[in-house]
Amino acid sequence: MDTDQLVERIRIARDNALEAEKQERQRLADADTTDRQQAASVRLATRQAVREALDDVLDETSPEPEKAQPSDG
Repeated sequence: MDTDQLVERIRIARDNALEAEKQERQRLADADTTDRQQAASVRLATRQAVREALDDVLDETSPEPEKAQPSDG
């Protein structure tokens, strides 16, 4: 595997972490109990840490995900 392929795989992993972060933000917004809020908050912090670490490896800055709004349902 050459350097370009490695960098591309890290970018893909970072982008996947960003998508997972967005999902956790939505779960946090939708949480209906304190326990669910706390669990989603921990998962969100973990996703953010992973994304930021991958940004550091790439020496890039990924866009911050938008704040989620509670779902109607």
